[in-house]
Amino acid sequence: MSTAPGGARDTPVRTPARQQLSAVLHVDMERRRAHFDCYRPGCPKPHEEPIKPSVLHLFINGIKARHMSQYHPAEEGVR
Repeated sequence: MSTAPGGARDTPVRTPARQQLSAVLHVDMERRRAHFDCYRPGCPKPHEEPIKPSVLHLFINGIKARHMSQYHPAEEGVR
């Protein structure tokens, strides 16, 4: 007689929670461009700008905050 590994039989099957995609950040290091696409309703346009590898982390950390404050101030605290 064989038995199932401990705990495998008792573990409930969980479906992943649905997540809504609100924005996408594309970084092209060869062309040194970053492109931020926002998919919120009524967003006027995507944001694109040149980047420098030395300040890439600052750009990534700040792009969503700048975009939200400029185009979606009512949702600024929403993640």
